Amino acid sequence: MARNIKGKKALKKRPTAYMTRSEALQKLQLSLKDFRRLCILKGVYPVEAKKTKSQNTSHTKTYYLRKDILYLSHEPIIWRFWDFKIFMKRMAKAKGRRDKEWIQRIRENKPFYKLDHIVKERYPTIIDALRDMDDALSMGFLYAMFGKSKSLPLELIELSRRFTLEFMYYVMETKSLRKCFISIKGYYYEANIMGQTIRWIVPHQFVMKRVPDVDFQVMKTFTEFYVTLLGFVIYKLYVSNSFIYPPKFFENKNIKEDEEKSEDEYDDSDEIIAALNHPLINRNESDNQILDEQSKIDNFETELANDDDEIKFGSSVMTFHQLQKLQNLFAGLKFFINREVPREALCFVIRSFSGQVSWDRNLFNGATFNEDDESITHQIVDREIPKRFVNRYYIQPQWIFDSINSRKLLPVQNYFIGTKLPPHLSPFVEEKVGKPIEMNRFKQSKQKQDEEKRLRVMMMPKKRKKLYDLIIKSQKKQNRETERLQRKRQDYDERQRRQQKSAVNNKKMKQN
Repeated sequence: MARNIKGKKALKKRPTAYMTRSEALQKLQLSLKDFRRLCILKGVYPVEAKKTKSQNTSHTKTYYLRKDILYLSHEPIIWRFWDFKIFMKRMAKAKGRRDKEWIQRIRENKPFYKLDHIVKERYPTIIDALRDMDDALSMGFLYAMFGKSKSLPLELIELSRRFTLEFMYYVMETKSLRKCFISIKGYYYEANIMGQTIRWIVPHQFVMKRVPDVDFQVMKTFTEFYVTLLGFVIYKLYVSNSFIYPPKFFENKNIKEDEEKSEDEYDDSDEIIAALNHPLINRNESDNQILDEQSKIDNFETELANDDDEIKFGSSVMTFHQLQKLQNLFAGLKFFINREVPREALCFVIRSFSGQVSWDRNLFNGATFNEDDESITHQIVDREIPKRFVNRYYIQPQWIFDSINSRKLLPVQNYFIGTKLPPHLSPFVEEKVGKPIEMNRFKQSKQKQDEEKRLRVMMMPKKRKKLYDLIIKSQKKQNRETERLQRKRQDYDERQRRQQKSAVNNKKMKQN
């Protein structure tokens, strides 16, 4: 009898704040796949339960807060997951009977769900949404690089391309870009929007191959939520700045459903770059004047009480002028991009700082002036060209990014073709007082050289890559053998030194 009472007390002491994943699946009546998708959309993550060692013998269980599972149980999307399960059963039954009309009727009634209420629930204000824009933008730009496949639907890719282009247009029109950096992973950008610092990465334009280790279904779920978030934020940003939404460059591009277009030929990267090189003419003149008046500092005359107020007032004006100078860093400069240079990144960066840019109109769309234009001040090249103009500088792309990070136009002599470029340092490293700056810069330059070496190895053909791997393997083997011989020599010298020392000590003892 005592044992039963003791067992009941033990059951009462069981913690009720946590719930295992199997219990959560049973409570919500969902499969593991749908449960993971629901947790991603709602922002619910597993936790580490307290005193798990004393309460449970298994350390492989996944725990969730009971209040989070109760919060998920009231989500309307769960009904859509149940409807989709019924839809799959009906589809399998119709395919088994080979009834085409029934299959078509079931496909027309396929259940779907919207994420608008989840975005509003997780981000009540625009500031809250801007704080979490880093991952959303990075995932959106990554998805915009993909091609269509079974695990990557075309509709999601089109939305990613559309929203990323709209965001780039907003950054260019408002001149919100502050920093940029080129890495082996891609282009890092940092913008200041409504007082919030947003940093994202845009991958290089390479052919994206499917990696078997990556779970594209999980990535797809994240992208579905991030694309919905981007749509809300971009719409709010456009409306708050009196821009017409959607922009006009999408009105010219009508999606013709009647025309049959090959899915393999779907590639609008040139159209996106061409759209970036044209101004966004979708504001009224009255709204434009209001924005200009709001962006300027009021010019008023006031009597300053003391010198301290004058210093404070002068510092605020100086900060404003520094920002205005940075936003107009490339004002009055015209750049021509050669075909071997990436156009999208340079066009976005140059136009964000009031510069003009163009390229060969015979190869790509969107050019605004020709190569023989005498008003061109800089031509961005990445290799030697036979024909040159006297009235312009021929520079490498790094000059653009280094000038932006330095907040001034750097000397062009260090960026000519054939010259050794200075180290491309990261502008995101904050140097504090007492921190060894020179050592950090040395590490960054060495890291840049290592990244360039890895990039060259990645661009090798397969035949040369195999030969390179054999050479590296033989070098490592030779280095290991050399290190082994050096250690062996050091051990031998140490033994000889000890023997000589012991012999000298024995000789002294005999003499004494």
